[in-house]
Amino acid sequence: MPPTPPDATDTENPVNPFPSAQRANLDLVMRAGTLIRTGFANSDEELFAHDFVFHFINPQLDELDGDHHGYDGFRSFFERLHRASDTGFHNEPHSLTPYGDELVVAYATNTVGFGGTTLDVDAVVVWQIVDGSISEAWDIPAINTVRPHQPRTV
Repeated sequence: MPPTPPDATDTENPVNPFPSAQRANLDLVMRAGTLIRTGFANSDEELFAHDFVFHFINPQLDELDGDHHGYDGFRSFFERLHRASDTGFHNEPHSLTPYGDELVVAYATNTVGFGGTTLDVDAVVVWQIVDGSISEAWDIPAINTVRPHQPRTV
């Protein structure tokens, strides 16, 4: 069982160690992750604040580096990334951790292909939730440790 963060006490539900605000934030981020992994198959625009900003920090991908505004900008970013990759874009989540009542940090491995080479890229995304909506997200890929894709064996 993963260690419980020091502020993760919950008298409402002793089985779930996170307070209700943190649980709600985790749910929002999980739903956003599902949008990404399913190619935005469902329109969950209501998850995001009207002035949502997605910050992608990767100077090696100039055409995508920078800020993407609103739900449409967020969806367009992933559509463009999927089209630019030889293999499409695949996301394998590893962990979600809430910090206080406003932040959730997600860690995942993303798989993309460029020039015939399929790559795995570790990344963290810091999600900010304000008033029950995702207001901002910072996507930070580990661009110095990109590696050839290693398929998982089951």
